[in-house]
Amino acid sequence: MAPSSLHARSSRRAVVPAALFVAGAVVSFIGSWNVSLWTDEAASVSAADRSLGGLWQLIQGQDAVHALYYVFLHAWTSIAGFSPVALRLPSAVAAGIAVVGVWALARALQRPEAALWAAAVAVVLPRITWMGVEARSFGPSAAIAVWATVVLVRALESGRWRWVVYGVLVALGVALNIYLALLVVAHAVSLLLLRDTSWRTRGAWLIAAAAGALAASPVVLESMRQSAQLGDNAIGLSTMLRQAVVNQFFLGDTPTGNGGSDSGRSAWAVAAVVLAALCWALAAWACVRDGRSGARASGAARSAILRPVIVVVPIAIVPTVVAIAYSVAVSPLYNARYFTFAAPAVALLVGLGLEQLGPRLGRGSRVLRFAALVAVIVLAAPVYVSQRQVTGKSGTDWSAAAAIVGDRAAQGDGIYFSPLEANRQAVVKRSERYVDTVYPADFDGLVDLTLRTTGAQDHTLRGTSWQIGGARASERLSRVDRVWVLRPADYGAAASAADDAVLRTAGFTRTAVWDGSRTDVLEFSRG
Repeated sequence: MAPSSLHARSSRRAVVPAALFVAGAVVSFIGSWNVSLWTDEAASVSAADRSLGGLWQLIQGQDAVHALYYVFLHAWTSIAGFSPVALRLPSAVAAGIAVVGVWALARALQRPEAALWAAAVAVVLPRITWMGVEARSFGPSAAIAVWATVVLVRALESGRWRWVVYGVLVALGVALNIYLALLVVAHAVSLLLLRDTSWRTRGAWLIAAAAGALAASPVVLESMRQSAQLGDNAIGLSTMLRQAVVNQFFLGDTPTGNGGSDSGRSAWAVAAVVLAALCWALAAWACVRDGRSGARASGAARSAILRPVIVVVPIAIVPTVVAIAYSVAVSPLYNARYFTFAAPAVALLVGLGLEQLGPRLGRGSRVLRFAALVAVIVLAAPVYVSQRQVTGKSGTDWSAAAAIVGDRAAQGDGIYFSPLEANRQAVVKRSERYVDTVYPADFDGLVDLTLRTTGAQDHTLRGTSWQIGGARASERLSRVDRVWVLRPADYGAAASAADDAVLRTAGFTRTAVWDGSRTDVLEFSRG
């Protein structure tokens, strides 16, 4: 074959994955500039916006589970800056890479007909579109997870250097997200169920996986020492099950926070539930159809038919089951966000289900598949829109609250970031100052009335504050004529009244207030 023909053929082969990458990245990227940054992303900014030495000191005592991502983000933001678009762009790119990974995994499993269906589902799957606007490690770890599975499948056919690549991907994935260790557990289950896999091949996998885990062990050990960073202490079994079925793959964060209200809530909430039901039904249908076909076949044909389900189902199910069981029996480990890495596997299962629709309908089967895919897209649309509201991250409204201060405050005004909890401890460890972390320009030139230490100074993510009524805050208060107060909307009447009384005693009167979904902004002036 002539070199020109080889080049043309190679170019044609690259068109589909390139188009899928662009679709996945662009769909996830859209609206990233609109959504307010929130608590988790503020932690990313706090960590990345310090020297490497300061970052090292931080992860010695806190958030080692995200250490590798923080190092990457430190390097990226030194070039791109800290705007919401810059912070979230790597995650959108990772979403595109994950979509291509879904397509490649279907082809590696000898199901090319399902590859495009599955990739189309991955483009709109809510957990994947959510991770594209989240400046955390979930997007990159999901991309690594699906490509590690692609490499695993190829290595089962012809190992050699692929086992080295697999080990490297395991190391990177676990270092980015410690929960990816459960992906390796899912791979182990698949290898035990694949009867045509020799014990020699299983041994090669074990060596590669162990080498990857060993390389990531410093992060794992430090993260386990900081176990409070894992799981969710305030979640019961029924909530975990509901989140595993719906939120984990078909919702993501919501624009209402915890128990908040929203005029469009019924649309995205109902759509997410129906979407979950449809997608799980398609996934189950794929398992049933492949199971029946495998039962009628034998030997190599049987193994080829069952391989996709055997590889993909454990990824979608095993990590969640392990985490929920551990949470119930031992201590909290489950958090729906940390299982984003399994979303590509769910998309592939749904794609396999779409491929299996209407096998006896002839041309009508394609119409049925398109109709089902359209239903998935239509149901995902309200969830997608909800994710891209200003308050799309659990109702967080920091961008709006910061803009109010930035537009109305003058140089030399005071700013008071109130505590998140209504307590009167002398030193406050959690306050609204995270708003300043992600939107610093809106607070430039203001006097921080209660700042005690910054995060860089005490090697934490948040730093600390004094109470507003303390001597240090009072001295700063005496030097300003106007104070802007940022406090949680659920701060509590008694705590709010106590803070307001301190300001009134100092000669301030409340002159304006803005009530947000999660944050209130108040203005106090002398006289």
